[in-house]
Amino acid sequence: MKVVGVGNLKGGVGKTTTSTSLAYLLGRYGKKVLMVDADAQGNASGTMGVYDPNEKGLAGILLEQQSTEETIRRTRYENVDIIPANMWLMQANAQLLYSMENQIDRIEKMLNDECINNKYDYVICDCGLLLDVTVLNVVKASDLLIIPVKAGGYGIDAVENMIEQTKGIHEGQQVKVLMTMKTGNITNKDTAQWLRDTYKDKMFKTEIRRSVVAEKAETAKRPLPEMSRGSNAAKDYNNVIREIMTDEEWNAAQAYIESKRRNKKTGRFQKVD
Repeated sequence: MKVVGVGNLKGGVGKTTTSTSLAYLLGRYGKKVLMVDADAQGNASGTMGVYDPNEKGLAGILLEQQSTEETIRRTRYENVDIIPANMWLMQANAQLLYSMENQIDRIEKMLNDECINNKYDYVICDCGLLLDVTVLNVVKASDLLIIPVKAGGYGIDAVENMIEQTKGIHEGQQVKVLMTMKTGNITNKDTAQWLRDTYKDKMFKTEIRRSVVAEKAETAKRPLPEMSRGSNAAKDYNNVIREIMTDEEWNAAQAYIESKRRNKKTGRFQKVD
């Protein structure tokens, strides 16, 4: 099971679009995915169709008020479950902040619960823009931390802050910077070159191109690749998946998709292992 955190200490850089797109695509490729909404705004929960302001969601787990198993929700998407969040998470952060107990290993412990461990292939965590207790929990639990950064603007300063502020929380963690909302103008090109010169092998090779589909997807509360699988941004997120997966996983994913196409063409809707 690979745990992926998606975070940056700056809003509007595509964190939720990235996390929900990756979860949706991994599910389509036959991977068992658990999303963890670690943002009190609950945008990932809304995108996956399970937002409920009256359920405590992740906050209930962090405060040890409910079990992990009873908090997991099925989404409307293939192979994707979620632990949702809402404004209860702000209260949980406040309570944990003033607690004398160790607070930043609770998500890590949650992922070792029997109902999660060895059941999912990937866990995708969508972080809020504050480095609060919940986000620190995600960082400690993540094998890979993806830092989306908008091509141009103040977000590039937040990348270094995110790296520095979380350094040492998870030894051996892989950190990768993902450029989002890329256009062809000079400022974008200069920003891209600066990021590549600065972060070198910490950068994804793929850059997410700017697309009106992203805005439409946010309004419709749907993952971007579902809104338009043929859009440039959807193709780019597919390439990010390719970078994340091992060769063996990628080959298995392609075989899974091909088997589904054949079954659909012949009218056989059997489950593909």
